[in-house]
Amino acid sequence: MGKLMSNFGTQAKERARQQKQIDKASKRMLARRQRAHAKTSAPKTGSETAEPIFTDNIVGKPLHP
Repeated sequence: MGKLMSNFGTQAKERARQQKQIDKASKRMLARRQRAHAKTSAPKTGSETAEPIFTDNIVGKPLHP
């Protein structure tokens, strides 16, 4: 005896429901990653990005006596 055809629609609906849950979960995870990435890669301003000023040259003597 085979499976009843009446279960076919029910199984398809259940698979679609599970796939929808998986899609929603992955979309939430992607949004969280993007928010976290945006927080960590915010552009720095002011003295945080400035390079230090060196007063000595390569051999260790002052540039301006």
